[in-house]
Amino acid sequence: MDMMNLPSANPVILVCTTLLCALAFLYIRSRSSRLSSSLPPSPRRLPIIGNLHQLGASAHEALHTLSLKHGPLMLLHFGSVPTYIVSSGDLAMQVMKTREAGFSGKPVTKASLILLQGGADVLLHPRWTQTKKVSVTGLLSLKKVQSLQFIREEEVASLVSNIRSLVSDGTIDKRSHQRQVNVSNMSLKLASTILSRALLGLKSTADGGRESNKIIGDLSKQAITLLHEKFAVGNFIPALSWLDHLRGLTGEAEKVSQAIHEFLDRAIDERETHQQSDAGDEKRNDDRKYFVDILLELQKKDMVIGHRLTRKDIRAILLILFLGGFDSSATNLEWAMAELVKNPRVMKKLQDEIRGVVGKKSEIFQTDLDQMEYLKCVIKETLRLHATTLAVRRSTEDVNVGGYKILANANVLINIWAIHRDPAVWERPLEFVPERFLDAGYTYLGQDQKYFPFGLGRGICPGIQFAMFGSEYSLANFLCWFNWELPEGMSVSNLDMSSNDIAAHRNVPLYLVPVHPAN
Repeated sequence: MDMMNLPSANPVILVCTTLLCALAFLYIRSRSSRLSSSLPPSPRRLPIIGNLHQLGASAHEALHTLSLKHGPLMLLHFGSVPTYIVSSGDLAMQVMKTREAGFSGKPVTKASLILLQGGADVLLHPRWTQTKKVSVTGLLSLKKVQSLQFIREEEVASLVSNIRSLVSDGTIDKRSHQRQVNVSNMSLKLASTILSRALLGLKSTADGGRESNKIIGDLSKQAITLLHEKFAVGNFIPALSWLDHLRGLTGEAEKVSQAIHEFLDRAIDERETHQQSDAGDEKRNDDRKYFVDILLELQKKDMVIGHRLTRKDIRAILLILFLGGFDSSATNLEWAMAELVKNPRVMKKLQDEIRGVVGKKSEIFQTDLDQMEYLKCVIKETLRLHATTLAVRRSTEDVNVGGYKILANANVLINIWAIHRDPAVWERPLEFVPERFLDAGYTYLGQDQKYFPFGLGRGICPGIQFAMFGSEYSLANFLCWFNWELPEGMSVSNLDMSSNDIAAHRNVPLYLVPVHPAN
């Protein structure tokens, strides 16, 4: 090509273009600088993976360590996902309560989408707020929780009877795990059975419901593992989602989801048949309605914001409530037993209270629990140290918090583990001291920025009363009728109390030895 044939450049145009480019560059740089200065401190990140390499085996502990350097509000990037970390009670109160309208979103992972089979839109749709209100007045109200007390009584009595038999016939052996009580497994089975009966109306253990309760319990354990313990690359780096398929995670989630929904469909069908057979029975006891019955009635009446609940919606709601209640109830009971056996003084004091209230009665009644103040303190202290480690929200708009800007469409993690161990708030924060809750005024209801094991604001867990009634009743029975010891060769000093995941699961199962009290 002949270079001489190119048109010549106009010097005025060149100067103007250069000036405009320079001004645009300065404007963009200035704007970026202002935005950066308004964002929270952020540790240096790596290409592609962001700050994922800084999490280590225990995310909540790693985030706490980072917060000591960068402050109580910091910005990290997990892959391509911007994530704000909140590590102080006052900032958590702003995110979860004071300015909760700007944090009303919930991150949806690939596993949750698969497990809910498209019913995840129940969580994202405004009608979910109304559905939660219905659930509170339906199953989770104080009246309904008390009306279903018979389920807890029957299942705990069955478990206590089984443990008594093991102790009496010499099956228990301090030297062998195979002949000890796996408290971790026991807690999961108990929580699963109580919830499956309350939510789905399944048969009791004594009436032949053991197998169906075991099936839904096992499936739920697999689902919780997928949600909390299996690292899915695609949640953080969407371009690498194919790795989750290659590793078999997607296929595993689909298999578990299919099995769960088939089970739920059978349970719902049974309740529909039961409702039809009871349709003309005026003497039917409404207090024996299970949560699935309430949802089916709402479906017929179109009572959720004029929206008719679909079968998919009902399955999703039941699954969400089951997984949440099953996991938290079992974990709380398991950790309470671990802390008590590690702290013999506390166990002795609690057993004295329980046995003093029960006296010569052969069973524990709800009215007895109302008199057990120290029992409630023990459970509160257990939740302080071993509640869900991280609460998760998603910003729906730009919000100013603590002098910094949290941008819209970002994840927000509240480090409950760190807040509940803040030495500026709690005396001897790493020790198990239930007495700190005597006359302290702390409740489970998320009214204090120092203590909120079930969350704050509108995002608070709706099943608090159901969970607490179950924990109190179960723990009171285990400690009333038995003494508990560590296996032979194990001491308090080498009892593993570690936990790594967001749901505060123990890293190793808890094995204990039940013993009949001398008196």
